[in-house]
Amino acid sequence: MKYLLRFILISFISLVQLSAFAAEDTVIYWNSEAGKILRSRISADADYWQLSPWFAEQINQTYCAVASAITVLNAMPIKKPIDPIYAPHAYFTQSNYFTPEVTKIISPQTVRSQGMTRDEMVMTLTSQGVKATSIAGDAIDDQALRLLLQKTLRDDGQFVLVNFSRATLGQEGWGHWSALAAYDAQSDRVLILDVAKYEYEPEWIGIGTLKKAINTLDTTSNKARGLVFVSM
Repeated sequence: MKYLLRFILISFISLVQLSAFAAEDTVIYWNSEAGKILRSRISADADYWQLSPWFAEQINQTYCAVASAITVLNAMPIKKPIDPIYAPHAYFTQSNYFTPEVTKIISPQTVRSQGMTRDEMVMTLTSQGVKATSIAGDAIDDQALRLLLQKTLRDDGQFVLVNFSRATLGQEGWGHWSALAAYDAQSDRVLILDVAKYEYEPEWIGIGTLKKAINTLDTTSNKARGLVFVSM
């Protein structure tokens, strides 16, 4: 009984601490005190465990889409290309992502100058032999988004890429791509594996904040940002 009461008390204190942090912070970073509580609760079936070994850092400041794409592709049991750097081992890199089929859709030079739109992400992923679909940020409400991510982020066969506005999170920069990795029901937050590792740690944001961040205009496409779902 003594140990049970102690466990309940510790759990209660942790929940109070997390609630205080959550009320104050739009973004909770991985190594913050609140972040440590959240990461200790990542479920065993969360996409995080599949993605984290392959979590890529973008090689320049406009390749966030490419780094996000290869993060999920390397986590999937699909045929992978061979980059001369790693030969004879098969591995998606931010160089060999640009196959002849991909460069017909968008060139490395264009990505360097303006990044990648949601439609371009879908088309380039599809050309790699996987299924990719997208949802615009202005086409889904908070509750539908919550239910969708609760399911998808625990599905071993499907991954989620997010295109969001950094400004909505109070961060520096404009539009950005990364992979979503987990959902925490107690705090109603999702975990973003931010591919700009040199600038930001993985971060937890609320569903409401996520909705606002994807319901923003991508000025290149003149469409809303949003989510891209990748599966076999």
